[in-house]
Order: sequence, then structure tokens, then C-alpha cells
Amino acid sequence: MSLQTELKNVAFVGEVDAGKSALIDKLVEQSVHIGKTQSPNIYRGRVIDTPGEFIDNRAWNNALLSTISMVKTVVCLQPANAKRFSPVPGLLNVYANKNIVGVISKTDVDDADIELAKSLMREANIPEPYWEVSIFDSDSLSALLTHLLSLQAPK
Repeated sequence: MSLQTELKNVAFVGEVDAGKSALIDKLVEQSVHIGKTQSPNIYRGRVIDTPGEFIDNRAWNNALLSTISMVKTVVCLQPANAKRFSPVPGLLNVYANKNIVGVISKTDVDDADIELAKSLMREANIPEPYWEVSIFDSDSLSALLTHLLSLQAPK
């Protein structure tokens, strides 16, 4: 099954080096990684990879809000080895009609602290459940993809 033709209408957000591009590469089966994301990259089906600077640099938060305004689902990545939550609390909740999906990325790294990542996401009002993902764990990728596809189904 080609996942690229199925996943749609979703934006991936998170700090620089959160693993957004690598996760998208796996979910849409992209064979060529385009390198550091400098501006929003929009893939078939309106799958959007946003630059980490949109989160890390408060001056670019408006660009992030404009970008996510065109999708139904926003996937917020929190690296398992990060010590802080980068987005301004409430930033991703500006649009009431969005599905917000919390993903703890990089769960396989040596300094991963999944409980801290969950705590940071709770404090920022990112709704549970949180999807624990490693790009090297096909089961975690499959579980996340199944959830994201379920959000696309008409209600």
C-alpha cells in the first residue's frame, strides 16, 4: 500500500530537530530526503512539513498559524530527549476545528525521557493520548498512521 496517496490534510510541527521530516519520510514513503526544511514543504495530499523555526522563533508563529489553517490535523512532535516544550502554550489550539495529535518522537535515543515529554505536553494542553514513535520501529509508525487515517474518515 502506498501511504503517500492515503495520508492527507495534516501538518507536522515541532522544534528544530524534533524529527518531523524523518517521520514524514517514513509515513509517505518518500525515497529522497530533501534536507533541512527551510520553508513549509507540501507533499501530495496536503501533508505539510513545517520548519522548526516556526515554533522556535516566536516572530514566526504567525507563519505557523497561517500554514496550519489549511489542514484538518496538526501533529505536534515533542522529542523524548527535549527538556522543554517549544511551542507557546495554546498556540496550536487557536483553531477550534483542528485535530491536535501529540507525538513523542525519538523514543529510541539514549537520553529519552518519555515521562517528561508526556508531562510537558500535558502542561501545554496537548490532548492525550500521546503516540510514542521511533522512525526505526515500524509498529509505532503503523499505529500512528492508523490513527491519523482514522481522523480523515468522514464523521
